[in-house]
Amino acid sequence: MKYIMIIVLFSIVSCKNKDQNIGVADSYMLTEKHISEDCSAYQMRFKKGDYMFNFALSGTCKKLTMKDYTNEYSMYLDLYKDSLIVKKGSILIQYYGIEGDTKKFQDSIIAITKRNFKTNVSVVESGNEFFRIKVDNFSK
Repeated sequence: MKYIMIIVLFSIVSCKNKDQNIGVADSYMLTEKHISEDCSAYQMRFKKGDYMFNFALSGTCKKLTMKDYTNEYSMYLDLYKDSLIVKKGSILIQYYGIEGDTKKFQDSIIAITKRNFKTNVSVVESGNEFFRIKVDNFSK
């Protein structure tokens, strides 16, 4: 009986702490799409702040190619660019498991982004398996 009371007490305290976030809207919209046998791409489109969106991977992604990634990124922009709430700022590109020339991959992503937003785009930060690009205010 003593153990049941302890479990109930911890459950109540745990639920009480989580109740503070109930009803608070997320500051982003999340989408996910299966893009290869072992990999999905997910995107977070932000409603406010310095970031327009985050484009990242989940899964082992061992069979994902650079072409698969850039094709999915291009299709994503075609579908969602007009509905972006934040119209300028950073885009975080996260990738892993992609074999090949990282510079060529970055250049492809930048070219796709420039073509879609018709504005200046530049790499502002780069690291192991990610880079961040800055997009000036774009016009439709």
